[in-house]
Amino acid sequence: MTLFSDDTASDNDAVLSVTELTRGLNDLVEERYDDVWVEGELSDFTRAASGHCYFTLKDDDAQIRCVMWSYRTQYVYFEPEEGMQVRVNGHASVYERRGDLQIIAETMRQAGKGAQQEAFEQLKQTLRAEGLFDADRKKPLPPFPETIGVVTSGEGAALQDILSVLERRFPPADVVLCPVPVQGLDAPQAIADAIAAFNDVPPDDVQHPALLIVGRGGGSTEDLWAFNEEVVARAIADSALPVVSAVGHESDATIADFVADERAATPSMAAEIAVPDRRDVAARVRELHDRLNGEVVRTIQTARQRVDALVSSRAFHSPVRRLEQQRQRLDALVDRLERRGDRLTERARTRLDHLRSRLAAVDPEAPLHRGYAYPTHNDTPVSSADALEEGDLLRLRFRDGSCQAEVLPDEESSPVD
Repeated sequence: MTLFSDDTASDNDAVLSVTELTRGLNDLVEERYDDVWVEGELSDFTRAASGHCYFTLKDDDAQIRCVMWSYRTQYVYFEPEEGMQVRVNGHASVYERRGDLQIIAETMRQAGKGAQQEAFEQLKQTLRAEGLFDADRKKPLPPFPETIGVVTSGEGAALQDILSVLERRFPPADVVLCPVPVQGLDAPQAIADAIAAFNDVPPDDVQHPALLIVGRGGGSTEDLWAFNEEVVARAIADSALPVVSAVGHESDATIADFVADERAATPSMAAEIAVPDRRDVAARVRELHDRLNGEVVRTIQTARQRVDALVSSRAFHSPVRRLEQQRQRLDALVDRLERRGDRLTERARTRLDHLRSRLAAVDPEAPLHRGYAYPTHNDTPVSSADALEEGDLLRLRFRDGSCQAEVLPDEESSPVD
């Protein structure tokens, strides 16, 4: 039996090798699906020792293998779990060794943008309820910071933008950099630790900053997500140093922006907010100088006018006469005081004599000097004879002493024999 005809076998030009076929399919797939978003259920997720991640996306009717290289996994801000609904961005290709269709993943997010936005809004609501967004807890920025702490990537364009603006606007300010990763799983904790480290610098240390600039340059939502993490928000809220947030572009808004004491649209703008413009400072100094000079000139002119008025006065030209007039006035005042003092003294003496006379008139011992005696019975004054009985002992007080007497019967009232 003949399985293949001679015509088919002789047409060698139409026969492809497996490699040629898979490469051709790969070219077609990559050209057609160079940048796609695919959503599905996560399955068979594994992380190789190299850091590369391998997994499968599936739905009710199909599945597709996926791979994410290790350098892209740092932009995944959650821990992938079996059965999790995720959305993956990347390009489709054919793995030639096995002929498998796969997706080379660049980005992975949870259940699409809706779940990510829901997490963002939930954290935002929680922190707002705690008062972390309130205006009255915002700290003012120092007007002339000597040292500025910067928390950002040590290699990004954001740092160069900040340094360039600070050098142009306010050269005296020193910059202390704490380089940190600004995206990836490790970024949130690294940013929070850097903020805490700056706050722990002793105030007398030359590297103690007056304020902090925390942020990074622009990027995708995933690139900026580290600044939406709760650990970063609470580190900013707990900072005793004022914090200026500078995350992404003007249209980007992160949780860090809401918590920070000042929000800058870009890193360059953060530097502009942090320091004054030296030209404005110079103009202000000149203005203050002119105002101070004007005040001094006016004070000198006023003093000069007063001196001129004194010099032109009669008292200045005839001081002896002025002194004599004051002396006469003093003598008149002394004379008035002396006369008034004499009158007051005489009036007081007359009043005293009158009071003395009144006291003498009511003195209980005055009758004793005129020969009267002061009788008492049992230390009680005797004012009536009827109060005494025969045999009572009396104490008679005289001017120069006292003696005792006994009450005898009254002879005039005795019966006649």
